[in-house]
Amino acid sequence: MNNYEMTFYSTDGKVFQADVYSVLEAFDVTCSARGHAVKKLLMPGQRGAKSEVQDLEEALVSVSRAIDMAQARLPDGGTLTDETEPEPEPKPKPKLVTWRRCVRIEPREIGSRSFLVEWFPSGDIPADWYPIEAHTQPIETVKELAEGQQP
Repeated sequence: MNNYEMTFYSTDGKVFQADVYSVLEAFDVTCSARGHAVKKLLMPGQRGAKSEVQDLEEALVSVSRAIDMAQARLPDGGTLTDETEPEPEPKPKPKLVTWRRCVRIEPREIGSRSFLVEWFPSGDIPADWYPIEAHTQPIETVKELAEGQQP
């Protein structure tokens, strides 16, 4: 029995011995860098030669090398993750502000029929004002309005 051989139990209950090289062959692993990484990952620090951390670090180096080799086989030095040119993000729809034309009615004004009328952004209508009309426009347009200018 070598350092890599383990006892396995098949689904029908049979006992058999296999080592990491048999597993690599069964999975048709032909890249030696991948095989080295698998060997290090299956038994890190258990073979007595190196620590667990050292075996894991060496597996990482082997995986990195396997990636380099796989990328070299791709046309035009592409990537394994099939990174294509990202689609441009759609332009965000402009945020809208709804202005409400509001009227303030006080008892003394009812007889004279002269009411105060002003525009307010929807969320900023004072308690004693009542909306009578609405107008919606992009927030950028609202920001461009001069101080005190109404829509």
